Amino acid sequence: MTNISSANQLTENPSLDHHMRVPMTDELHARPFAKLQAPCRVAFIALKPDEDSLHDQALAHGQLVDFLDRFGADHPERPGVVYHFATLIDNPDHRLTLKWENHTEFATYTLYSSNMDAEPFAPDLHDYFAPDWIATYPGRRITSAVVQVEIEPDIMAIEHRVNTDLRSWFMHEGFAAGWVSDHMAVLAGNFHLDQEGHIRFALLGRKGIGPRRLGRIIQRVLEIETYKSIAMLTLPIARSIFSDLEGINRELSRTVEAMAKVDNNHKETLQQLQKLSSQIALLDTNSAFRFSATRAYERLVHDRTNILREGRVLGRQLFVEFMTRRFDPAMRTCHAAHEALQNASDRADKAADLLSTRVSVTTAEQNRALLHKMDRRAEQQARLQETVEGISVVAISYYAVSLLTYLLAPLTKVLPMSKTMLAAGLVLPVAGFVWISMHRLKEKLIRKGTDISRDGQKDH
Repeated sequence: MTNISSANQLTENPSLDHHMRVPMTDELHARPFAKLQAPCRVAFIALKPDEDSLHDQALAHGQLVDFLDRFGADHPERPGVVYHFATLIDNPDHRLTLKWENHTEFATYTLYSSNMDAEPFAPDLHDYFAPDWIATYPGRRITSAVVQVEIEPDIMAIEHRVNTDLRSWFMHEGFAAGWVSDHMAVLAGNFHLDQEGHIRFALLGRKGIGPRRLGRIIQRVLEIETYKSIAMLTLPIARSIFSDLEGINRELSRTVEAMAKVDNNHKETLQQLQKLSSQIALLDTNSAFRFSATRAYERLVHDRTNILREGRVLGRQLFVEFMTRRFDPAMRTCHAAHEALQNASDRADKAADLLSTRVSVTTAEQNRALLHKMDRRAEQQARLQETVEGISVVAISYYAVSLLTYLLAPLTKVLPMSKTMLAAGLVLPVAGFVWISMHRLKEKLIRKGTDISRDGQKDH
């Protein structure tokens, strides 16, 4: 009763739920496994745009609709779906089913056919993926595969097929094979392109294995192939980065070595460091998305491989061993390139910091020398000013005495004193008064300047 009541509340009061509750719940159940009725054949393609960016969801959906229209099949219920199942052909002789999945960078199409009249790994199912249909949209085949699914009565029959048919099915001797799904099936593949350009996988199941188990195994091996192929896209980028970094590191070493010289031109060195840093930043920007995506795809490949829980069959190498020998070295090369790029960036930054420190020390020495010159110049100016002040006192006193002499000249007729004696008597008092007045004025101006400076500092 409680569950029914809660369901009614969810239906009648949608405002009670977070707006992302239903989409996030649906996401946990997205891309379900297909249920396969063995024996059957599978054709698979993954389409990805040439550019390393998120593919257009609307274009991917439109491509699916065009494919469905070729068979008159039903369209998805809404545009935003990430997977879609559709029956393309349904008759007693042939049942053809499509599973479509939309991912961040790519979209996958998987055809399941009940028609076993064709030879093993026959390319006829891939004929449904018409070249003109693929060429209409930006996505291009990043990988394609064919899977042969058959049922055998017991373990001995399966092991016999491994030693006979599988050797002829796979053109290369070094194919991987192992028991999966609790020894209910043997999964085999060699990750080589056949004459038609497809990767071959074979699944030999024991009698009694369920359709869901078959669907899970097929989906996991196709995911391994897809994620492996997209992760490998970074390998050419990594090799190109190693080649570019060789020249950048050489130039960086020469630049750092030149910095140690006494007569080094800091301006030219700074320009060279800026140029190298720009080149490194450009490499990092152009490859950041690919490196980040590769790490995620690498983890997915190992997760899907481990989920298979393989057991050895007749001494054949396992899928996990194949990945360890072939896939992991390529991924380590990619990681090493990314690490080398980061190290080059760090070295360029350290060189720039070192140059900045050296320029700061040189500037400080220049400033100290300049301040010393300014102190000497100020001292000279002070001495010159004192000399000028002395001359000014003499000059002002001279004119003041002259004026007072003319002013007091009439007194010489009354007093027993000549004009010359009057002028002589005025020299010392006038000179002293002028000197004291100028000294006080100078102190007043100095105090006023000091007060203004203090007020400015407080306001600041």
